[in-house]
Formats: sequence, C-alpha cells, structure tokens
Amino acid sequence: MKLENMRQEFPEMPESIRMMIEREVASQVRKEERQQDHNLSDRKIQNFTARRESEHGEDDAGGFEQGESEQQSLTQRKPARKKAGRTFLLVAAAAALMCTTVFAGVAIRERFFTEAEGNYGVNITIGPAETETESGDTDSSAAALLSKLETPEEIPVDVTVEASYIPEGMVQYDDGWKIDYEDDLYGGSFSMGVRIMDEDPTETLITETSVVDSEVLEINGHYAVWLSLNYKDDGSGSTVQKMHILYPEVWHMLTIYSLNEEVTKEELLKVAEGISLIGSEEMMPLEEVYTISDYEEETEMEDYDAEDGVYTTVDVSAVEDNLHQIGDSFEISAYSKSEADEEFLHTVSVRVSDVQVSDNMNALGDDWKSILDSGMYTDALQESTDEDGNLLPELIEYVKTGDGIDSLNTVVKTEEAEQKLICATIEFSNNGASDLHNVLYNASLMTLTEDDDGMMVFYDRSTFVEGDWDYMTASRSYEMDYYTAGGEGNNGSNYITDLKAGETAVVTVAWIVRADEMPYLYLNMDGATIEFTAEDLAVGYVDFRSLGN
Repeated sequence: MKLENMRQEFPEMPESIRMMIEREVASQVRKEERQQDHNLSDRKIQNFTARRESEHGEDDAGGFEQGESEQQSLTQRKPARKKAGRTFLLVAAAAALMCTTVFAGVAIRERFFTEAEGNYGVNITIGPAETETESGDTDSSAAALLSKLETPEEIPVDVTVEASYIPEGMVQYDDGWKIDYEDDLYGGSFSMGVRIMDEDPTETLITETSVVDSEVLEINGHYAVWLSLNYKDDGSGSTVQKMHILYPEVWHMLTIYSLNEEVTKEELLKVAEGISLIGSEEMMPLEEVYTISDYEEETEMEDYDAEDGVYTTVDVSAVEDNLHQIGDSFEISAYSKSEADEEFLHTVSVRVSDVQVSDNMNALGDDWKSILDSGMYTDALQESTDEDGNLLPELIEYVKTGDGIDSLNTVVKTEEAEQKLICATIEFSNNGASDLHNVLYNASLMTLTEDDDGMMVFYDRSTFVEGDWDYMTASRSYEMDYYTAGGEGNNGSNYITDLKAGETAVVTVAWIVRADEMPYLYLNMDGATIEFTAEDLAVGYVDFRSLGN
C-alpha cells in the first residue's frame, strides 16, 4: 500500500476515542507523507489516521492502487542527524526490577524490558536476553548483555505476514496485514504493522502513554509486550490493545493493534502466537533504512507550508474564486483501471445533480433498513438512528487533555447536537475516448469559515464555545457515511464498475452532519476533510452552505 493510502487507514471505532487517537498519530502520519523517507512498511492503523475503504479515494491524497509496495521509500534519505547514544541504563534498571526468565532451547537474541513512568506511562527498551558467563552463572549485567548483541549488516527489503490462526468468522485481507470478521472488515479486530529495529537495538526507547495495564511476554519464541490503553480518566473511553513483538531473525518489530473491545486478551495472544514474518530474498543495508528510534523521535507535527502544497489556512479568494454550485459540471482527476491503457488517472466530469436534507434514513430509499443490516454502514448509521430511522442527537464531549503519563484525558463538558442526513446524487461522465473500469470516487464534506484575519480556516466547534478544554470528541471529519457500492472484487467499495466512453454513471452519497454546522459545508470530490491542498483548490469545491438555510 502506498503512502497515499495510509492516512485514512483507520478501522471503525467509537467516536469518543477516534479523535484522541487521530490527534496522537496525525503528526507522525503527516511526516511520513511529506518527507517520504520513513519505513513505509509500518502498516499501523496509523490505523490508527484509517478508516473504511470508502476513504481509499483520498486514502492519503491520491487514490493509488492497493497492494503496491510500501517498501519503496526504505532506501531513501536517512536523516543526517544521529540519535544521541542512549545508554543501557534503562535496560539494566528494568532488568534489575523484573524477574527475567530464560527459555531453554529457544534462540532469542533480543527481548523487551519495561519501566513505568508516572501513573500511565511505560518506557519500553530492547536488549539481549540473559546469557551465561564462562563460569556458568547467569549474568544480566550491561556488559554481558551487550557482548551478545548481534546486528546484521543487511536486512530483507520486504517482509510478509503469515497467520496460522484466524478466529472463527474472520478473514485476512490487505495482503494479510488485517484480520477481521468477513461481514465487518473494518471492525478494528486485528491490524498489524512493522518497523525496523535499530542498528544498536539498545538505543531504542518506545514510550507508550495512557497505559492502564501491560505485561512482558514470550510468544512462540519471540519476546513481546502487551499493552492496554484507555484515554479517559473515568474509564469510559474505548480500550485499545496493542502488542509489540520482536522478530530479530528479520530485524523487525511487529505491532498488532486491536480496537474491537469484544476481542479478549486471550484471543489476541492466540492470533499473535500464530503470526510469522517472512523476509524477502532481496536484501538491503541496515544503515540506509528508517528505524524504530528515528520514527519515535519525530513526534511533533511540522507546519504546513506552500512548498508542500498543503495548507491549514488559505486566502478566502482561493476558495471563493473557484467555487462550484449544486448543478454545475466540473472536471476531476479520478483513479481507475482503464481497459484501454495502463494509466491510473483519468479526467472525468462531475455534477452534483440533487441534494436532499432529511431527519430520517428514508432519504436513502425504502430499503434503508436493509442498508443498516448490511454490515457495511452499521457503525456509522445505526448508532445515529432509532428503529424507525429517525436521526438521534449526537453526544458531544469537550475534553481536557492529559499528558498520558501522570494524567489521562478528562471530559469537562457534554452537550447534544441535532443531526441531519444529507443525501446527494452525483453524476460521473466519461468524456474521453477510452472505456474506464473501477473508477474510484470519494466525496467528503469540509467545514470552512472565515477568521478574524480574513483567511479561510477549518471550522472548529470547540473554539466557538467558551470553556477550558482542548478539543471535542464529536469533531469528526465528514467522510462518506453511505455510498453506492460497486467495483469488481472490491467487496462493496466506492468504485464505479464501468464508465464507458461517452456515458454517465450516477451514484448516491450520504453524510450525517451536525445541523448547526451546515452553514459551513463544502463538498470536496478528492476526499480530504481537514486540510487544503493545491490540487483540491485547483479543482474547486462545491458550495453546500445553502443547505443550512
């Protein structure tokens, strides 16, 4: 999966935790996109930044084909700065605090050590397992541990994952890196990602925050750390399970995430025990790749700037001077597999021909109950409706952020917001000479407003309500909550199966929005919801603000 397919790879999760997780990982994802010198085989849920396959159109700003190699940037520039050499004191201190077990007959060269920091922080370090001295005594001193550490000069260019245990009713997808229920592929049950170990693993320090429970384990001959995370101090937040597993034979660390609260620790351990990492025959120098510590050190989001073509604020004219109205036709660049050529991007004409605003799911048609029962849209739609399809108010929580070490997040205010269903009919016309196949579409809503300096910015509800908080959990991006499914072999994804030359295809897209935010709505046919890009501004947005009148 390419860079462009990472930002929205978040499995479906409760809204109370979505924003907290997204805020913590967004900076790391953004750096991966902009610098392109990260280890792109880190397939994390970045999942946690993920989301359903409906976001693959934007799936990090571009719509590239799934399954393409994520290893393409492994050998790109490694940061010039070298990490300050961390000593082995943390490892030694942790080893002195823990009862270390030697597993006879198992060739384990490295293991994890953990040390608590504050109430909810856990520092994780890597070091060799205990070794025997010449006298036969077990010696866990720093010198003895370091003397047994072996670092390869080369590592596999790519690794693949194999699972010998898959829970009943679940399947593997995304090249095996995700395991979930066949009728709910985005439930967040098991998602995996890998990062490369450091040239000197003892320099590695992974700091986990908001940890309410942890345990160092030995999983099928590999050392692991299991973590349970909760982001609210009252325990009401959704629990996230995470497990780091060392595979020194391929010099990688595997991370398994589970956002599905029905997944037990025991089930996670059974899945982990059946996981194998298989290295490719092609090798590359370890010194040229991006490692765990490189990744851990880059935690703050850089400013957006014009050189990257990505902005958090723009002149009002940049939006207003290229604004389309409902009923207007305009051209976009759409990803597809053309049967006439090998091009991925094709120009198609788009027109929003009709928009309805409703308090009830019947705007989607008489079969709206079957839509809710289909499994594809259950989390997004059923939680917002009653049994008659009426939209329910959304609970909004205003949160004061904890540091994740000594304190967790605290809900300081709650309120309810009326919700509306917006249902749009969108026409896609192929004015070219070639027939198109599997045309990807991704229509998302943006909330924009003008600030006091006359700049266009993203509307943030929490800044318009007075109080001492840092963010609100309901300020989710308005991705497609419903869309007409199609596309061969895409399991109900947002694709137009066939768009022949000279023909027009009609799709239905729907979003659930907060009613009082409707005067700020714009439609972006590229799918981005929380940033301006030069490409999107050139295409232009569709003005949906009138829907709030």
